[in-house]
Amino acid sequence: MTGIGAYASVFNNWNSIENFAKNYGIYTPMDLRELIFRNSPLSKIGDTNLEIARIIDEDIAKTKDKSFHAACLDNFRELCVLISIDPNTINMGANWAAVQKKKDKSFTIKKYPKHYTSIIKTVQSRYTRLLASSAGTYKSWCKVNKKNRDTLNFIKYMLKNLDKKK
Repeated sequence: MTGIGAYASVFNNWNSIENFAKNYGIYTPMDLRELIFRNSPLSKIGDTNLEIARIIDEDIAKTKDKSFHAACLDNFRELCVLISIDPNTINMGANWAAVQKKKDKSFTIKKYPKHYTSIIKTVQSRYTRLLASSAGTYKSWCKVNKKNRDTLNFIKYMLKNLDKKK
C-alpha cells in the first residue's frame, strides 16, 4: 500500500502510539495517561459520573419498569465507592438498625453518620446533571466503552478491601 492510505493506516493504528508519544517527549505510559486525563474532552463531565450513569442505566435496562431508586439500592455499595464514601459507614434505615441491634448488642447508630437517602440524592443529582448537560456525549461514551469494565473491576476490588477492614 502506498500513498495517503499507508499513512492513514499508520496514524489510525493504536500500535503506533508508543513511538509517536516517545517522539514528542512522552516517555512512560503514566505520562501519556496524565496527558490524556488533563486534556480529555470528558474531564468536565467526570469519569465517575459516567460510570454512575452507566451502572444505573444498565440495571434499569435489565428489569422492565425498574425505578431509579431501586436501581440505586441494588448497586448501592458500588455507587458509594464511586462517590468516595465507605459503604460500611452508611445508616440504612430503622429496620436495618433494629436488625443490627439484634446481631450486636454494642451497636450504636453514631458509627453510621450518613443516611442512605442522602447518598441516593447525591447520585441522582449527578445522574440528572450528566443527562441534562451531556446526554449525547454520554451515549457515545457508552457505545465505545460497552466492554470496558476496568472501573467496575476496580470497584469490586475496593469493596473487598473495605470489607476486610470492617
